[in-house]
Amino acid sequence: MAIVFALIASLGHAFESYFIRKGLIETPAPLTAAFVTLTINLAFFIVLSLILLPSGLLTWDRIYLFILAGMFAPGIARAVYYKSLETLGMSISMPIISSDTLFGVTMALIFLKEPFHLLLAIGILSVVSGITLLSYEMGRFQKMDASRLFRYRHLLYPLIAAFLFGSSVFLRKLGLRVTNSPLLGATVTLGTSWCIFALFMTTRGNIKRVFHVKKRSFQYFLMGACMSCITWLSFFHGLNIGRVSIVQPITDTYPIFTLVLSGTLLRGAERITIKIVVGTFLIVGGVVTLCLVK
Repeated sequence: MAIVFALIASLGHAFESYFIRKGLIETPAPLTAAFVTLTINLAFFIVLSLILLPSGLLTWDRIYLFILAGMFAPGIARAVYYKSLETLGMSISMPIISSDTLFGVTMALIFLKEPFHLLLAIGILSVVSGITLLSYEMGRFQKMDASRLFRYRHLLYPLIAAFLFGSSVFLRKLGLRVTNSPLLGATVTLGTSWCIFALFMTTRGNIKRVFHVKKRSFQYFLMGACMSCITWLSFFHGLNIGRVSIVQPITDTYPIFTLVLSGTLLRGAERITIKIVVGTFLIVGGVVTLCLVK
């Protein structure tokens, strides 16, 4: 059942990326998009928690790990992730961000003393090779297409997002061992991220930009937020009953879905080449290989 939840989360993540990318085309404001979607996510989970959860669950020993996880993602990580969608596009950003599995696996090896395995090395090598190929292709686009200002430093956006997402997943799993409540974990993690992100938006004077989002873009951001809610519910339920080494890699196969969406629905905004396809499959193949690690 954990695999089913992971697959649902993967598909939801892909559609979330598609809707956000569509919204950013008309309103190129990734911070605003992140704040809008995060606010909608939090409102949804607060209402759900008030209906379904007993108040006695909200104690420090049950939530502190989720607070730590929320400091990493989704708040700050989502802002960096949306900035990556704006600067690099979905077809390049999403495969690199899916390498967050590497960070989660590394933490499991260090802190949970999980054994090293040959398949683990193969999976890591496959992911790194895919990232390298996509990086090369991004540089080639810079020379071929002056209308899209690609820069190698833009690769930091998806890589930082991958690190934040991977670290947060590790902390969420530790928290679920204590509480065994996916809904509580999702709500506290989102609440922490929202507080940090709202403070950042306010101090930077970006909060006013929320009211300047174009109607069409807001509709896409709303649909992206709905997909994100589905993703979070499914992912936390999968993580609660399954292992990180199984649930996270399967969830991270969403680049396959984003590749299909990019090629079919974003033809005017995304460029798909054979190198991007190969790089995507290398990364996805790597995370699938990590699923086989026992």
